[in-house]
Amino acid sequence: MRAIKFFLFTLLVKGTFFIPQATAQNMTSSPYSMFGIGEPVENLYGPLSAMGGVSYGMRGGSLLNSTNPAAFTALDSCHLIAEASVFMKLEDYASKGETSHSWQGNFARFTLGGRILKRWYTGGGVLPYSSVGYYFITQEPLEGTANSYVISEFEGSGGLSKVYWTNAFLLSRHWSAGVNLSYIFGKLTYTEMQSSMAETQQLSARSFYADFGIQYITRFNKHTSFTGGAVYGYRQQLTFDNEISVSGENTYSSEVKRKVVQYLPEFYGIGGCLHYKKMYYALDYSLNKYSILPTTDSRIKFRDRHQLKAGISYAPDSYLSDKYRRRMEYKAGLSVATPYLMISGNKGKNYMATLGVDFPTLDGKVGVTLFYDRTQYGQRLLTKNVIGFTLTYTLHERFFRKKIE
Repeated sequence: MRAIKFFLFTLLVKGTFFIPQATAQNMTSSPYSMFGIGEPVENLYGPLSAMGGVSYGMRGGSLLNSTNPAAFTALDSCHLIAEASVFMKLEDYASKGETSHSWQGNFARFTLGGRILKRWYTGGGVLPYSSVGYYFITQEPLEGTANSYVISEFEGSGGLSKVYWTNAFLLSRHWSAGVNLSYIFGKLTYTEMQSSMAETQQLSARSFYADFGIQYITRFNKHTSFTGGAVYGYRQQLTFDNEISVSGENTYSSEVKRKVVQYLPEFYGIGGCLHYKKMYYALDYSLNKYSILPTTDSRIKFRDRHQLKAGISYAPDSYLSDKYRRRMEYKAGLSVATPYLMISGNKGKNYMATLGVDFPTLDGKVGVTLFYDRTQYGQRLLTKNVIGFTLTYTLHERFFRKKIE
């Protein structure tokens, strides 16, 4: 794509790009979302976002933890649990002395779950999988002329969404297993405009996918328990139908259709949670093998992403206290990761910190998470700072008047 060449020339040589805004349906304004299948959407939903996104060993009576589907076996057997999340964030970019920023806000996830039979729990939902959202302008000298320039505009939007069906099975007193059966679909649009010519690419794809999880639960004494968990998702080919249209003012218009192959990366994860009295301590490690994704420029390469997350939670008295503040739950988390992109040989680094509070309501709870996310490549190449919040409402609806045996 010519867009990639223009963009890399601007960012790596001139060091300028401009992102005034993104459309409402986008979840990012990152210029690097133009590569691969877009920028992965992570940690923007659910009560676990306040604990740095830890999830592999997390379970609870009202916790819809689809990241590790085995956790569904802990759901309250007499209630249907539903959950909805939204987010708002400010993204700031700095490169070689130039800066830009953009506000983003959107729906993040809807999910529900409950018990069907004695050992079978199920649920489902919809959430974003990846997002494309950028707008920048480049200016280059016109070859063979003096003081003349060619101005090009590049814009991208869209993303992939995931509809999933979670099934979890209580295998024994200590073991649970689960699977997410997913349908991933979406459309990506890339537009390049130069003078009177415009080139638009519309890529659409759909695919079925599955990922798996397992948890081991043990109790040491009345006040102490531990849950260990692991997840796995296989590599899945994702074939896009690409429609390319080129048009010029009062000149011509043409359309070309072709196939573009990308991949959903293979991933592994392992983690655990220690519950001691009123405290939860959790730690996760994950590996996402993004290095299999193809790229069209040697200066931009995908690389495997390693991530370590840690989170804590403090619940003073749960629902037993008559003091509202003691029925609130307080959370914090940290994350360290290697970015999934390598730019001009620079591997970069990523950090994230979160704080959150769950406020109980008559029929559930409202969770608020504040987060700060920083990605840096070198001293001046590129720095991305994101600050925002996530709002999650969890509803407990009693739908079993009699316990199912």
